[in-house]
Amino acid sequence: MSTRMAAVDIGNDALKAYTESLQEEIYIPNVIAEIGDSREIVELEKHPLDGVHVKIVSSALKRGEGVFAVGKLAAGYSHNDELTSESEKSESDQPLIMLLTVLAYDAAVNIPEKNGVIEATYHLSTGLPLSEAKRGKRKEFKEKIKNNRHEVHFKNTPELSGKIVRLKFEEVLVNIEGHVALIDLTTNDDGSVRNEELTKMTVLINDIGGLSTDAAIIHSDGTVDNIYSDGIKEGVSPYLDEIIDRVYRDFGYKFQSRQQLVDVITADNSEAQNHIWVKGKRTSIQPIVDEVLVKLAREEYKLVKSVWNKVPSIRVAYQIGGGSLLLKPYLETINQQEEGYPLRFVSSKESIWMIARAYFKLLTIYLKYKGLQPHEVTN
Repeated sequence: MSTRMAAVDIGNDALKAYTESLQEEIYIPNVIAEIGDSREIVELEKHPLDGVHVKIVSSALKRGEGVFAVGKLAAGYSHNDELTSESEKSESDQPLIMLLTVLAYDAAVNIPEKNGVIEATYHLSTGLPLSEAKRGKRKEFKEKIKNNRHEVHFKNTPELSGKIVRLKFEEVLVNIEGHVALIDLTTNDDGSVRNEELTKMTVLINDIGGLSTDAAIIHSDGTVDNIYSDGIKEGVSPYLDEIIDRVYRDFGYKFQSRQQLVDVITADNSEAQNHIWVKGKRTSIQPIVDEVLVKLAREEYKLVKSVWNKVPSIRVAYQIGGGSLLLKPYLETINQQEEGYPLRFVSSKESIWMIARAYFKLLTIYLKYKGLQPHEVTN
């Protein structure tokens, strides 16, 4: 049985994964809800990822096992859990639950059963925030994934109900989230060089996540500046929660999850962007959104300014991560009013998938180096 490849970015807002190639994308909102073995169903969802209901048995979990709704399904439960600013990926159960679920899903749709069980082995590339990596958490996280037994039972999940997946890991890479973004910025999908000028200068990668921000300084020789690379326990999630609370208080309208709110803020359709429907009437939430997000933008700009003052040789700063998309107009306005730094933003899809893409490229390079004959990275 062949070993599958997976690159998994366990983002604070959503999990993004590539399996086998850069065409095989999986996206699941990072929301879980602990529920029972059965759930009330009028009609099963149309796609497995819309109704993920699993029992996970793993010696890596604090309680050993649990039954969960995951992703879109979990968002519908009032007692769902989204990560908080106190959460750490290396220690919290939720990132592991998300990781095991997405790999079990991939295995269930791609590997045949044998004696009622799907046995799946993976080469995995994932990562941790800079703040946790600096505290030596990468080895601990790797061992938690690689050296424990993991089994996922699909309960009332469309198309997958009754399937059991046992997960094993051969190679596990735990990367540094902000650092790897430069890999994606400077390489094409086939590994050839692009944006070559970035490899000859000091670059700041400001990764604005849901719960924290990592400001990684990468020098022209590819090394991370361990002294002045910094971060803050600020991200978009608490600010999205504030918007959700205020919209409910002012209009009686309840967003079911942060992702639902993000979809409204970033809607391509100008009629839908920053608007909700209350009692059949189109209602703007733009004033609330602006007031709340500009507060975070000011904190993010302070971080960029602080790091740039400490390392004046920085030539350009990339703002990446899901938070960068929400804060772009506010950061650009503040920057115009203040220092006028060369801030760069990437496209919506590139920003969201950048870390996962870098993980996949690094895994491909690593497996080739080890002589394990990975699949070619394809366009």
